[in-house]
Amino acid sequence: MKTRSGFRDLVQGVLPEAKVIAEEREATLYVWTDATGARLIITTEGDLVRAVTTSYAGPLGARLADVRAADGGLAIAEIVDADDDVLAGVACELEELQLLGDAEDVPAGDACIVGLGRSVEVFDGPDEFLASDASRMTFAGEEAADDGGEPMRFEPESFSPDGAFTMQVDAVARVNGTVLDVTRHEVERTGQAFTAAQVRTGGFEVTLCVPAGEPDLAPGQVVAASTYLVASMPSLLAA
Repeated sequence: MKTRSGFRDLVQGVLPEAKVIAEEREATLYVWTDATGARLIITTEGDLVRAVTTSYAGPLGARLADVRAADGGLAIAEIVDADDDVLAGVACELEELQLLGDAEDVPAGDACIVGLGRSVEVFDGPDEFLASDASRMTFAGEEAADDGGEPMRFEPESFSPDGAFTMQVDAVARVNGTVLDVTRHEVERTGQAFTAAQVRTGGFEVTLCVPAGEPDLAPGQVVAASTYLVASMPSLLAA
C-alpha cells in the first residue's frame, strides 16, 4: 500500500472480517489474515485505530520462553531449543501481547517469528558469505577484530538480536541464515506481491518477508538480513 490514506482504507475495510483475540477496557485487538498469509494486527480504542502491525502467518519455527512485556509496546523473550536451553534473547512485537497481562510465569511455547526485511543481501553459499563484508561483525559502528587483527565474522547461520540489549528496546535483529523454502504471494486487496522465505538461523527458523524481487530468493542461498521482528505464540490464545 503506497499511500497513508490507502493503508487507512485497507485497515478500515478489513476490520469487519478480522478476528478479535483480546479485549481490555476500551482496547480491542484484532488479527486479519489474507489468504496469502499476510497479516494485520490492529489495536482499536473505541472507534479509533491506535496501532497496526504487519505480519505473516508462517510456520512455528522457534520456541519462546520467559516472555514478558517491555517498553514501547514490545515483548522480550528467550529463544530456546527442545530441551529449553537458551539459544538467544530477542525483542519483538508480539501479536498476543495484550494476553500476557501481569503474568510472570508464561510457559514456553512454539512460535512463528517473522522478520520483515529492511535490507537483504544474498549469497550463493557459506563460503561466499564468509568472504563478504556482510559477515564482518561491528560493535557501536566499529569493526571487531580478533587478537591477530583479523576481522571477526558472523557464522553463515547466526542471529544477532541487535535491539534486545540496548537502552531503548527495539524489535530489530540481524538474521544470517540458509534459505530452506520460498513462496511468492500477491495480496488480492492491494495487488502487492511479496516473498516469504523460511530461513534457518542460530538453531531455529525465521520467516523472512520481503517485497517481491527485493531480492529474488531461492532455496540453498545464504542471506544476511536486517529485519524488524514480529512474533506469534498461539499457546497464549489457549491460556
